[in-house]
Amino acid sequence: MKKEMEQHGGEGYGWLYGLVAGFSVAAMQIGMGLLQMERDYAVLLGAAQGILVCSLTVICGGILAWLLRPLPQEEQDRPPFPAMNRVQEYRSAFRNLARSFSGGEVGQEQTEELDGAARMNLLWNTRLQENRAAVALQLNEMADIMTDTVEHAWETQTDGELEDFLEKRLRGMGLKVYSVLVYREEHRRQEVYLTVSTRKKRCVSVKEIAAVLSKLMKKAMMPGRDSRAFVGSEKITVLFVERTNFQVLCGVEKAVKGKEEISGDNFSLHHCREGRFIGALSDGMGSGMAAYRDSEMVIDLLEQFLEAGFSKETAVRMINSALIVRSDAQVFSTIDISSLDLYTGVCEFLKVGASTTFIRRENWVEVISSTSLPAGVFHKLEPDCSGKKLYDGDMVIMVTDGVMDALPAAHQEKMMKDIILEHDTGNPSELAAYILNRVRQYSGKEPADDMTVLVMGLVKY
Repeated sequence: MKKEMEQHGGEGYGWLYGLVAGFSVAAMQIGMGLLQMERDYAVLLGAAQGILVCSLTVICGGILAWLLRPLPQEEQDRPPFPAMNRVQEYRSAFRNLARSFSGGEVGQEQTEELDGAARMNLLWNTRLQENRAAVALQLNEMADIMTDTVEHAWETQTDGELEDFLEKRLRGMGLKVYSVLVYREEHRRQEVYLTVSTRKKRCVSVKEIAAVLSKLMKKAMMPGRDSRAFVGSEKITVLFVERTNFQVLCGVEKAVKGKEEISGDNFSLHHCREGRFIGALSDGMGSGMAAYRDSEMVIDLLEQFLEAGFSKETAVRMINSALIVRSDAQVFSTIDISSLDLYTGVCEFLKVGASTTFIRRENWVEVISSTSLPAGVFHKLEPDCSGKKLYDGDMVIMVTDGVMDALPAAHQEKMMKDIILEHDTGNPSELAAYILNRVRQYSGKEPADDMTVLVMGLVKY
């Protein structure tokens, strides 16, 4: 504290030094004027010179304090972060383990030329190699997640200036500010961790705090998705992030095959960190409860991997490995993922044996198709990946195979385009219901397969 007062002493009391100097000059000039019998101009001239000297002293003092203040330390002068070195060591260890588990490539011998025992050994070796490759993939991803987590903590720093401003602005709202941490990294959005509580047992909405923070930072800020809605007398930490440029509206409609009681299709709508929204569909093999359990397992695993920080590509590969190594039965399931960046509007599509996806623009429809096989067939997964830029009002329509198979085989995509354009609505739920009703007109009284229509609409703030 003493050191801080010494550093800011000249800057904090510069106005006092200027006032004393100006008053002294004014008094001397007035005294000299009175002695010289220039009564008319003595007071006026002395006051003017005193104000001038006072102003010049304050200005020069401020410039001098600015020139003499210590320069900020460079990034390389920052104190070492012990956890960063430790995580780098763990990352190297995980990489080495991954290389050890990956091993060599599986042999390409022709199983037809082998006898029973040799063929069985080859199959077991292949299964072992697949398991080792799955473990290696997981270890590599864990190394990346650990490093990213610690780097995030390393880049999160205090901001004294913002804390001072917030403390003054929020005091009038009955709030007490304990600390302000800001996460800044090049090419990434800012995050603010604000630790606050209220005075006199009142409640304040975090949206009101976000409005104040937006004015101070000169960019739109909003509370994190999992943040509390109100701040009370209990001290809590609230996360504020840069507001996304878009929001997503969703609608889902389903139909069950024939006389089945449950659909074999499952879907997920998942908000990820850094402003991503993921819509996913999975169509289990067959229909009924068995297909439902298979697709449910795929969706559950996908959500868990995404929440743990895995990328969608790695999550899909690990799900494929999990389906292959199951010893009880062979399981096939499609995986259809649409990942929307709510800051840029770019949508990334990842398909594993999935049906066609459609993008409805203003007055035309774009098609995203796939030729890959479902998950659980081969260990080396080759998903179809693509990306498209979306704009305000665009809609992404995801469907399962049962929807497309209900249409005439020779004109499925063309007919689906026409159906999508027939209903001019900006409501995803209405469009999903309309599409399913129109398609069911071609399937007769009872659907021949499970049907699911998932519509996501992009709306600009």
